[in-house]
Amino acid sequence: MNDKQPDNFDFSSLMAATVHDMKNVMSVIQQAYTTWLADLPEEYRERAERSLIEKETLHLQSMTVQLLGLYKLEKSQLAFTPGYHLLDEFFEDQISRHAEVIATRGLEIDFQLDDPDLEGYFDCNLLEVALDNAIGNAQRFANSQIQLTARREAGGTLLQVSDDGPGYPAHMLGELSTDASSISLGSGSTGLGLYFTRQIARLHDNEQAARVSLSNGAPLVGGNLSIWLP
Repeated sequence: MNDKQPDNFDFSSLMAATVHDMKNVMSVIQQAYTTWLADLPEEYRERAERSLIEKETLHLQSMTVQLLGLYKLEKSQLAFTPGYHLLDEFFEDQISRHAEVIATRGLEIDFQLDDPDLEGYFDCNLLEVALDNAIGNAQRFANSQIQLTARREAGGTLLQVSDDGPGYPAHMLGELSTDASSISLGSGSTGLGLYFTRQIARLHDNEQAARVSLSNGAPLVGGNLSIWLP
């Protein structure tokens, strides 16, 4: 039996193809789940298991998108199409994606802008992945509230996702690195989402001034993820 791999074997491409198939399977499962849920009696739709299934499904979908994104980034195949977007519309879209799961967990989510007509220049699809990860993380730790905020700062746009939970551990605070060594496979949380968020910010700025940082205590009392884009 010959276990030798062919010379042109590309394991990363194989993994990317597998993750892509997983993403498609998740979409089929999600569609079937939505149909099944609509047929259930009302008393079964509000069970706690529903919130768990929907939350973890969003989490898994987000992880597959991040993995595919990192592969495409490494291969210089990641589509990057920035443009000007109204932050109120962008935040409303993000909240609507998570609103039902957040409500079933007894949490509230809202957003605040320093200007109702505030615009940002970013790739809507990529930044959506970053906020998906941040909102999903906030759901796990918030006591009652999650808040999205955006404002003009230092000639750019500062976006924040905050919660009223216990906050980030001290060793995670500060500006995030673009170094892949920040991904920890031996911990309960790999840091993959934060690493991908930092890479997304980096794509938005040729001068490498875009930054992502973690802090505690403002604007809510818990953890706060900040993304500054030029």
